[in-house]
Amino acid sequence: MNRREVIKSSVLVGVAGALATQTAQAQSNDPAIIKKARNVILFAYDGFSWDDYAIAQFYARRVLGRPLALERLLKTSPNGIQNTNSLTAFVTESSAAGNAWSTGVKTVNGGLAIHIDGTKLTPIFASAKQMGKAVGLVTTSTITHATPASFIISNPDRNAEEQIAEQYLDFGADVYLGGGTRFFDPAVRRDKKDMYAAFAAKGYGVVRSKAELMNSNTSKLFGVFSSSHVPYEIDRRFQNVDVPSLNEMTKKALPILSASKNGFVLQVEAARIDHAGHLNDAAALMWDIIAADETLETLMAFVDQNPETVLIVGSDHACGNGALYGAGAIYRASSKGIELLANQKGSLELMQARLGATPTAEQVTEIYRTIKGMAITPAQAQIVVDAITKRVFMPDSVRYSVQPSNTLAWVMNQTDAANPDRPNIGFHSGQHTAQPTMFAVYGKNLGTARIGLVDNTYTYTLMARLLGVNLRNPVMSEQEALAILAPKTLTEMYHPSDIIAG
Repeated sequence: MNRREVIKSSVLVGVAGALATQTAQAQSNDPAIIKKARNVILFAYDGFSWDDYAIAQFYARRVLGRPLALERLLKTSPNGIQNTNSLTAFVTESSAAGNAWSTGVKTVNGGLAIHIDGTKLTPIFASAKQMGKAVGLVTTSTITHATPASFIISNPDRNAEEQIAEQYLDFGADVYLGGGTRFFDPAVRRDKKDMYAAFAAKGYGVVRSKAELMNSNTSKLFGVFSSSHVPYEIDRRFQNVDVPSLNEMTKKALPILSASKNGFVLQVEAARIDHAGHLNDAAALMWDIIAADETLETLMAFVDQNPETVLIVGSDHACGNGALYGAGAIYRASSKGIELLANQKGSLELMQARLGATPTAEQVTEIYRTIKGMAITPAQAQIVVDAITKRVFMPDSVRYSVQPSNTLAWVMNQTDAANPDRPNIGFHSGQHTAQPTMFAVYGKNLGTARIGLVDNTYTYTLMARLLGVNLRNPVMSEQEALAILAPKTLTEMYHPSDIIAG
């Protein structure tokens, strides 16, 4: 055995042992949540970390004058933390994380409800549909994005969103609400198929604006509200971007699904938390958490009024980990940085769109003043100009590879250690991390049982028990997956955008 094989063997043994330990933990910490549920809702806080929670919790209390609904949930309901690794990597992306939730088995990053050898898996919502339950997907990403898609269809490529749109039509969920008009509009699709007409022909009410959504009155609903992902909450709230909020979409979905005589399953995804983490945009991230919290209030109220419903809340992975760090003597000025987020009234995404491809330093200075509420120096403005026009990125292009956004965020770093003049929030990178994440369950008579540490595949176990689904998907070992992956290069395995796709 050569040195490379020895190293590989050692890694396999170590990772396999870790995964076996996680499986044992998931079984030993299994709470006594064994009742059947008529309705099951999964609320995904995509890319949400405990550092994100701390920032949003403080902002809600100090600036908005109220605690988070999530804080109440964690105080009063069974909760714990979950490990998030995929089959062959300790840092997951959203498709593998979604697969763990929806199928109960680990997969390689990149595919939807499928193993790397092409073995298709059955997502939990597909099983629920076979039982006669209504199915809904609501998200602030493109509706065909990895997390929602992993719950209903199989596809080897999470980026094949035009094809996924056709698979959605064949699957026939009762509600699809999110972004991504470019995957449905015949004027934009490469094959010129009119997916709007196709959905309408199958009895869907097709809506493309907030006004149309609010006025819709159909038993099946298909809505996409933006070319790509639904714009950030901070832009919707402060820049008059006319799209529905996550809460508004969710409120529209619930009565449609509730009309099903056999109950329903629903996935709601606060997707842009993850995207803001990739961009290192603290204010955009925080406001999407606030929007998620308003949606959580709606979902908890629905469960209270419909006790045959169980709500599962979790984060599929962490992203960027924008942590509030200490500032001032004995850290007494630390809190000021979060309060300064109140001055920010737009996202980095919106700023880049307005700056265009050839901004001047003067334009950059002005947009930071009006959108981010801060003064930047001429040198910092030039750094932004160079990032956009010359692809000269800061602080580096390895960990901070979501560019030029990470550079636009970097120039906002705190400059006064004693008295923050800018938010004292630092990001590790523009990528996902391996941090364990939140997991909680809300419903009637669940008590406050300690869930402890579980694997992300436990979510499937719980949903299957609640719904009465007995199907177990085929398991692939890490060794089997690595043997298939060994001849492949990174570019053969993934599109470059996958690395930052969420």
